[in-house]
Parts: sequence; structure tokens; C-alpha cells
Amino acid sequence: MPLPTPTTSIPFRDLTSLLPLRDHLAYATQLQTLAQQLPYRINRWPAFGEYTEDWLTVEISEFKQQLFYCERGGYTLQASSENLIDLSYQIFRAIIPVMTPTAQQIAATLDRFKDQRQLIWLRMSSEIYRMFQINPQFGIRTAYANVAWMCEELVRAGTFPTPQAAFNSREAILHGLTLSGLSYTYAANVYEQLQ
Repeated sequence: MPLPTPTTSIPFRDLTSLLPLRDHLAYATQLQTLAQQLPYRINRWPAFGEYTEDWLTVEISEFKQQLFYCERGGYTLQASSENLIDLSYQIFRAIIPVMTPTAQQIAATLDRFKDQRQLIWLRMSSEIYRMFQINPQFGIRTAYANVAWMCEELVRAGTFPTPQAAFNSREAILHGLTLSGLSYTYAANVYEQLQ
């Protein structure tokens, strides 16, 4: 069942307010304030400037903007960004709700062990929809990454011989995009932008 067309919640111009920030607290406050405009809730934010076991932390300074995963007393770099807009993109990808309501309905009918690949498809499709709800720039960036994964997955499944052949199969890609509840028309527009 299609969900409403994603609309921009945080325009790119609003994200530019993050660029001059160089302090963890100021960045956290501004990012969380912007996120209040989202049509979904962020349940857990990364720690900003401090270690948090089994969760994400953000480190920023004049010369670095990085997202780490903390585990067993150590840090694993998840993303190193050129600026705070890019870092915000990486943070949102990590913390947005995993599935849309439509994808959750489909997931409820699947076995979490036997149908793991289908569940990943639902998450990938949902991530595209959720990021378009932030803004078109984050949405299309996520679509590039996730559709590339879909093409590779279709090759692994033996459905197509190459990722290019998979991408050229418009209906296969549109199916992947619409699993989240993204309308067919909107998905077709996204596909055209990826051409």
C-alpha cells in the first residue's frame, strides 16, 4: 500500500546552519532541533564527544567530522566526513527508523531467519523513503547507494548476469523502491534521476 509522497522536512538551506559549528554541544543541539521537523521520531541519538558502549559517538573539531561505533573500549570508524552536512547525512542514515509502516507490515509476514534477504530489501527500500523525507539531496544520495546494492543482490540471486543488466530492468528496480510504500510514480521519478 503506497504511503504519502515524501516531502522535504529539513531543506538543504537549513542544513547550512551547521557548517560553522565546531563544538559537540552546539552541533548536537542544532541537529536535534532540525530533526524535530521530521515526520518520524528519532529514538536514540549518538553520543556527541564521548564514549558510549555499543553505540555511536560523534567527534568533531576544526579538522575532523567523524562517526564512530564504540565497542569493548574501542572505536570503529563508521564515516569520516568533509563537513557537518555530510556528517549529518551519515548520522541520519544510522539512526532513522529501520522500516516504514508498509515495510513493517510485509516484514511481519516473514521469518526473520529464513527470509533475511527479503528483510534487508525492506530496510534498503525504507531507508530511501525515509531519507527523501529529510530532503531530496539525502534521498537521492541514499538511492544511489541502495539501488547499487539491489543490483548486486539481483546478480547474487542469479536473476541477472551483471549489475548493469539488473539496473536496466526498470521493473525490478521499481519493485525494490516501492517495497517501502514509495508510490510507483515517485519511484519511477527516482529511477529516472539515477539514469
